[in-house]
Amino acid sequence: MKRRSVLGIIAAASVGSAALEPLARLLDGPGGKDLAGVGIAEVQAVEAAADLYTRMDLAHGGSMAAAMARGSLGWAIELLDRPMTTPIRERLSSAIGLLADRLGWAIYDAGDTTKAAKVLTLALDTSARGADRDLRAHVMLDLSTVVTDSGRPSEGVEILRLALGDERISSAERANLHAVAARHCAAAHDRPAGLRHIDLAEEALTRPQPASSPEWARRITVSPGHHDSALGLALFALEEDTRARERLTSAVARLDTGRTRTGLRCRTRLAILHMRAGDHEVGERQARRAVQDAVGVRSRRISSDLQMMMAGARAHGMSGLADELTHSMAQETTTSADA
Repeated sequence: MKRRSVLGIIAAASVGSAALEPLARLLDGPGGKDLAGVGIAEVQAVEAAADLYTRMDLAHGGSMAAAMARGSLGWAIELLDRPMTTPIRERLSSAIGLLADRLGWAIYDAGDTTKAAKVLTLALDTSARGADRDLRAHVMLDLSTVVTDSGRPSEGVEILRLALGDERISSAERANLHAVAARHCAAAHDRPAGLRHIDLAEEALTRPQPASSPEWARRITVSPGHHDSALGLALFALEEDTRARERLTSAVARLDTGRTRTGLRCRTRLAILHMRAGDHEVGERQARRAVQDAVGVRSRRISSDLQMMMAGARAHGMSGLADELTHSMAQETTTSADA
């Protein structure tokens, strides 16, 4: 699909007006055709499913969450065809948007960027029909990351610029958007723009934060250590080593125990930064902890991060450690496959 066509579809989805392939064609699962109408019970069921898969994805990676979320989303999307009040429809749209976002993100984390982009665009179109503007922005953030990881970082930045144009989003989500935009700029080899987004993210964090946030944001955007991790990952990509080390150290100290994957993304980079600075003892300690924490996590991105860490160890004279840890990970993979 042509670049402008892709961005046009995303722009239409951002206001809930995209002409998209029905989700039922992308997903298999039972529908809600037998319901005469939709009320708060059905909405709460979709919200509970989204919360469950969010927690699973954050702790264990995308493969497990994606396998379980498909049926729930296939059922939830058909609820939109049933009669309901306007307030229920808005809340349901946000709930389905969140559930679709979690599925799309899990599919991406498992390694399928093409299907992830389709599901996330549907998540954006649905969430745009709800009242949660931070959720809409966060779906655009996730979609921008998939697009960037597909080799189109400039498009990823454009998607985030569109998201940042909504003045209704909170300062916490705005900081998140700028931090991720900085990382995309690094991928696009635009370091000055990346550093400007870092400054804007840090500025947004000085503004008043929302008094209350929806459950999904409390698990992600406003959870302890999240902004440190987002900024740390971006600063690492921008080769701002000292600032990256400070942010990433703060992140691993503050992240909730359920943020296993985010903690791993931070720790693998911390190991590289310490090795790069000549502090091999701390680098080794961080690397060993990363491999230990990765047991049971099924994530294509974490696998890539661990390989990056091993390459960093070899580049900084620690080939023995890299060989040992690579062997340890291979044994774990074999044990898991045989279980």
